[in-house]
Amino acid sequence: METIELDHLTVDYRAVRALDDVGFPIEKGGITMLAGPNGAGKSTVIRVLLGLVRPARGRLVVDGKPAGVTNAWKERLGYLPEAVAFAENLSGRQVLAFFARARGVPKQRIEVVLDRIGLSEAATRKVRGYSRGMRQRLGLGIAILADPEFLILDEPTGGLDQEGLTVLWDILREWREKDRFVLLSSHDLTLMEQRVSRICLLKQGQLCALGTPEELRFMTRLPIRVKFQLDAASEEAPIFVDDVHNWGQVICLDHRDNHLSVEIEPDDLLSLMDIRNRNAAAVKRIRVEEPGLDLVYDSLLKKAG
Repeated sequence: METIELDHLTVDYRAVRALDDVGFPIEKGGITMLAGPNGAGKSTVIRVLLGLVRPARGRLVVDGKPAGVTNAWKERLGYLPEAVAFAENLSGRQVLAFFARARGVPKQRIEVVLDRIGLSEAATRKVRGYSRGMRQRLGLGIAILADPEFLILDEPTGGLDQEGLTVLWDILREWREKDRFVLLSSHDLTLMEQRVSRICLLKQGQLCALGTPEELRFMTRLPIRVKFQLDAASEEAPIFVDDVHNWGQVICLDHRDNHLSVEIEPDDLLSLMDIRNRNAAAVKRIRVEEPGLDLVYDSLLKKAG
C-alpha cells in the first residue's frame, strides 16, 4: 500500500450522526492521531476501518482506488482495542499462540513478540496475574503479531508505566522506519505531541482541524512565552528591561532578579528580537516556549463552536 484515505465518511446510528462528511489521509511512514472529546467520532472512524460499521456515505480509498473492507484488507491490519480482554486462565504465551494460529503466524514469531513487548519472563504466568500495564503490552503484542502494514491503536497509553511506554514508543518508531501506516486515538496529547506527525481533530462527528502539531499551533495563533536570562554585570540589562516594558506589545511581563519572562503574540517575536539585538550584551540566554498541544486542542474546539 502507498496511500490510504477516508473519503467523505458519513455514519448514522439511528437518529445520531456519528460522522458527518469526514475525510482525511492516513500518512505512510507517519503517525496519524485522532483527537477530540468523548463522542467526537474517533471510535467510529476506527470501526469503519475494521469493517464493524458501514458508512451511509463515503468510502475507503487505497492507492487511489475505492476499497472494500474485505478479509484481504483485514489481514493487513493490526489492532489494539481501548479495552483489552483475554482468557484469564491462559498464559501470555498461550494467548499469543492462539492469535498466531488464527492469523497463520509462524510459532517463532511468538517469542520474538514476547521479547519485543518485554513479557518474556512473564510468558508462562496466567493472564489473571498480569497488571493492567502488562495486559496492555500483551494487547500491543497481538496487534504487531502478524507484522501488519497498518497499525490501529485505540488509546494505546492506557495503563502503561514507563517501561510499557518505552515499548510503545519503540513500536511506533519501528513502524515509521518501516514506512508503514499508523492510526491511533488518544486523549494523552502531552505524551503524543512529540511522536505524531499529523492530528485529525474531531468534534460532534465533524472534522474541525487537520495538520501537523505546528500547523495546528499556527491555526490558533496563541501567545508564546519568551524567557531571557539577563547578564547582571551588563549595564545594558536595565535598559533592555525598560525597552521591553515600554514596547507596548507585551501581554504579560514577569521580571525577577536576572530573569525576564514575557508573553507575546507569535507575530511579534521578530520585533522583540530586534529589541534584544539592540541590547545584545544584556542577555545571556533565550528560550521560546510555544503553547502546549493541550492548549491548542482547547482553542480549536472552542473555535469549532
